[in-house]
Amino acid sequence: MFNRELAEFHLHKQQNFFNYLTKEDVSGSFLFVGQKCIGKKDFACLISESILKDSGKISKNIHPDFYLLESDAEQLVVDDIAKVESWVFNQPFEAERKILVIPSADKMNPIAQNKLLKILEEPPDYLFFFLLTSNRALLLPTVESRCIETNFEILSDDIVAKSLEGRFKDEGIRNIALFLLNGSHDYEHFYSEEGIKDMLGFLTIVVDKKALLIDQAIDYIDKFFKIKKSQHRVVNTIVRLLDLLLINKHKGTDGCCDTLSSFKMVKASSYSIIHLVSSLENLNIELRGTPLNLRIGLEEIVLDFILDKNKFTIG
Repeated sequence: MFNRELAEFHLHKQQNFFNYLTKEDVSGSFLFVGQKCIGKKDFACLISESILKDSGKISKNIHPDFYLLESDAEQLVVDDIAKVESWVFNQPFEAERKILVIPSADKMNPIAQNKLLKILEEPPDYLFFFLLTSNRALLLPTVESRCIETNFEILSDDIVAKSLEGRFKDEGIRNIALFLLNGSHDYEHFYSEEGIKDMLGFLTIVVDKKALLIDQAIDYIDKFFKIKKSQHRVVNTIVRLLDLLLINKHKGTDGCCDTLSSFKMVKASSYSIIHLVSSLENLNIELRGTPLNLRIGLEEIVLDFILDKNKFTIG
């Protein structure tokens, strides 16, 4: 259920914190802050093994005093918290403590967070609460203030590279994948050689403003959004690749230069690309947790850029 290598990496960094949490008389609410897919959940599971004194049931997620609140939905809603509430206030069944872990606490909508706040304000003394987030700005200040906060570092290059072993024949594409992961573990095998080449093909059309290939750009977007992964991660990947293109243009990028040599970047200035990045980042933030269509928003921004609409030109 969890990656012990990632957990051990953070244990080395957080040994004093780990020692504190595993004392007999400690409980409470804790907020783990750090970017996605760096092993915050894995570390929470490792702590839980020590607190509940049972590794087998935690690793299989079958311990009656351990609750991992995960969902594939874009949001955690009030009903998700309501299901947890009755479990929280029942006495521990096997251990002396109970542990609730919410790996993506920032997915809770405001109503769900307010429901959770009622538990955080008066938790039972046997309860450990581990809230994990990659975007603390999405948490209500009242929720954040009830927790002891700990920051987590990104993973080492060696660990990240290991998660990509055997999946890339092209060294340049592999190096781009490492840049995109930025210290995160590729749990979902989101990055593949074909997928990154498609992204680069798409951005060749966009950055070089090939208006005659707009239909092909739209086909690429269709392909990206048919992958059953987070749509917001697609946009994040486009943003990171644009960042890489700017770095490569001005400084060069070790191990990626040959792969990025097809980008002429003649028609698009660095200034306009920076504005494109800003527009995509705002789109990702504004549509997160809403029913509005991220794909349509991406298409609109890309078409405006290729066709030189005013907001992407220097006044």
